[in-house]
Amino acid sequence: MNDYRTEKTEIPEWMCQQEEYIPSKDKEAFLTKSTKSVLSVLGKLRFHEGKDGRFSATPSLKLFYTLIYIILTASARNYLFVLIMCAAVTVRLAFFPAAAIRQVLSETAGAVMISVFLLLPAVFMGNPQTLANITARVYISVTLVGILSAGTSWNKLTASMRTFRIPSLFIFTLDITLKYISVLGEICVDILTSVGLRSVGKNPDKAKSFSGVLGITFLKSSEMAEEMYASMCCRGFTGEYQMSKKYRLCLQDVLGILMMVCGICLFLYLNVNM
Repeated sequence: MNDYRTEKTEIPEWMCQQEEYIPSKDKEAFLTKSTKSVLSVLGKLRFHEGKDGRFSATPSLKLFYTLIYIILTASARNYLFVLIMCAAVTVRLAFFPAAAIRQVLSETAGAVMISVFLLLPAVFMGNPQTLANITARVYISVTLVGILSAGTSWNKLTASMRTFRIPSLFIFTLDITLKYISVLGEICVDILTSVGLRSVGKNPDKAKSFSGVLGITFLKSSEMAEEMYASMCCRGFTGEYQMSKKYRLCLQDVLGILMMVCGICLFLYLNVNM
């Protein structure tokens, strides 16, 4: 029998010592702010999903009279009509839930503050009525758009654009953009979370992390675009939006039409008799 002998190997002393690694503290402001900004955009997009009320009017009709009200407000020469529209818009906004009111007013406040900042020199030049007039019109227009967005889901709103003979290419681009902002935003949040979990110690160069997130998101979007194109080819999509059903006139549509007619009559009465 062969006699096999193994040499005795001793473990080095440095391998037996316990090592305590305490990473240096690093500020996570970049990852935190980036994640919060992406989540805020996603929160606004989720806010626009599936909010059509049971007794809501037709989306195409709501889009039509929203545009009419904005045009009438912008072209009104009588300030009384603008004040009446302010009151009407505020009353209509009061019927929404508290979260929706907070969301609409937060968007309106930004537009109003910008208009106040731009028109503030007119107050010192002796024209304070210009500030009040333009600010009220901005409030009405932005709030009307917010009410339309808060009361209509995006898929029905984009589908209603076909009623006004808007090109299908424009509708398709808008629809896909809105949907993929949400999808790519969720991917960015996942990437930022993984970067935060894998970051150990201090990273002095945050720009490389930001460029890596953008690069991975771009590659993922290219891959998803190819998959979407292949799926559309398999399903025979030709780029034309077909209306699945015809809308029938309901009570909410009749009330909306009556209110629109009253608004047009009030506009003509106040502006013609000036």
